[in-house]
Amino acid sequence: MYFSKAIKATALVALSALALTACSASAEKAPAGATSSATASSAATDFPRTIKHAAGETTIEAKPASIVVLDMAALDTIDALGAGHAVTGTVTKNVPTWLKDDEGIDYTKVTSVGGLKEPDMEAIAKLNPDLVIVGNRSASFYEEFSQLFPTIDVTHSWKSSDYSATVPQSVEMLASAIGADGKAAADAITEKVAAYTGMGKDKGNALVVMTSAGELSVHDRGSRWAPIWDVFGFGEAYKKAEADQGHKGEKVSFETVKDINPDWLFVVDRDAAIGKSEAGQAAAQVLDNELINATTAAQKGQIVYLSPERWYVVMTGASNFPAILDEIADAIK
Repeated sequence: MYFSKAIKATALVALSALALTACSASAEKAPAGATSSATASSAATDFPRTIKHAAGETTIEAKPASIVVLDMAALDTIDALGAGHAVTGTVTKNVPTWLKDDEGIDYTKVTSVGGLKEPDMEAIAKLNPDLVIVGNRSASFYEEFSQLFPTIDVTHSWKSSDYSATVPQSVEMLASAIGADGKAAADAITEKVAAYTGMGKDKGNALVVMTSAGELSVHDRGSRWAPIWDVFGFGEAYKKAEADQGHKGEKVSFETVKDINPDWLFVVDRDAAIGKSEAGQAAAQVLDNELINATTAAQKGQIVYLSPERWYVVMTGASNFPAILDEIADAIK
C-alpha cells in the first residue's frame, strides 16, 4: 500500500499549520546555551542528534514526546527502556501478550494506526508524531513517512553472519533516537549471548520448521532463527540456497524433513503467531505423523515448540531477545 498524493498533501498542510506552534514551544522549553551533564540524563537532553539506521540517517531535533511504532521489536525495546509513555500510536492488533500489562502500559489502548503492512496514514497524521519507527514488515513505508515526519528504520537483517552479535547495537541506536539510556539493556544482551555461546555445539545439528495452514517450510541460519546456530552453535541439518525473504523459507514435504533427519527440530506455528490458529491444525498436530516421528529428533524427544509471538512477531526486542535465548537454553539443558 502506498499513500495517495491527496493524503500526503492533506497531512503536509496539517503539519505545516502545527509547525509554528511546535517551534515556539520548543524555543520556550530549550533556551539557547542550555547544557547537560554527560550522564544518563544526557541521553534525554543532547538534541538535536543524527541517527544512523537501516535506511540512512535521520536528524531528530528534540527528545520525542509522541512516537508512532510500526515494529513490535521496537515497541518491546521502548517498553524495556521505560519510555513507553511516549508511544501514542502503534499496531494494536499485533501487540504481544506481555505488552498488554495491566500493571504497566497496555499498548492495545493507545491509538491504533492500522497494520504493519497497511498503516493508517490519516490516523498517524492526526497524531503528528515527533518520531515514526518502521522496521521489517513496515520498512517499505520508510520513504513515505520520512517525507512527513522524522522516521527511522530499525530493520535488523538476518542476511549477515553476525545477526545476534549486532542486536545490542540496534538497541542502543533506538535508545539514542528516543532519548533513553540503552547501555544496560545492550550490555545484558551481550552478556547473555556470551553465556550461551556454543551451548549446543556438542548436541548435533538442528533444523527449524514453520507450519502454516498445514504446510511446512524449513529455515536455516539465514533467518530470524539465526541464534540457534550463531549463538548456540548447532550444526546445520540443512542449508538453503539463500537467506529467507520475509517470513518465507523453503517449502518442503514431510518426506523431506524425514530425509534431512535432524537431531533437533525447532518448530514455530505461524498460524498461532498471527492469530489464525483456529482456522487450522496446531503445529503439534500437523507434525504428529509417521514420517516426522521417524526422525532422530522425535525418537530422542528433541522436538521443541518455540513461542510463536516471540520468534515470529517480535524477534529482536530488548526484553524479547534475551527471552528467546533463554527458551533455547532451557530446552536443550
